[in-house]
Amino acid sequence: MFVIAHVALGSNLGDSLENLSLAAAHLRALSAGGFLSSSVWRSEPEGFVSSVQDFCNAVVRLEVEGTAGELLKRLQYIEASMGQRNKQLTSGGYESRTIDLDLIDFGGQVLDESGLQLPHPRACKRRFVLLPLQEISPDFTFPDQSAGLLELIKFAAPNPMKNMGPLALMG
Repeated sequence: MFVIAHVALGSNLGDSLENLSLAAAHLRALSAGGFLSSSVWRSEPEGFVSSVQDFCNAVVRLEVEGTAGELLKRLQYIEASMGQRNKQLTSGGYESRTIDLDLIDFGGQVLDESGLQLPHPRACKRRFVLLPLQEISPDFTFPDQSAGLLELIKFAAPNPMKNMGPLALMG
């Protein structure tokens, strides 16, 4: 049985568009069924203690077999293969990254396990996740939120966003 998963992609090191394209191609290869990608969205960094390059972001929807934990391990493998180090610094800030893959939703499951929370605990507050998510899954609702995407977008922190057009998949 297939489960629909949503994964957020982000990059602000190197060629961010190429990084997103390569990561999306890896994700497409994991998909056992349908696959859909949002456009690329450029956004200002959030949560950084110093000035860094803007991010390129996208969200993909894929159909996978297995568990959320298994998919998370595959996402971490893709990140590591593309040069990603720790996502969060001990100071509470973040660091720039070649690729960041966050499991946003896995079949509407609500989980709170070591290293895995579903839905992603901050996704419903981040315009750089919500806008691309709305593009590919306009009727999506977070299982732990009563508000729909339009309302969540309205109340998310105002982060200037620019739609950069379609995400070109490599491979």
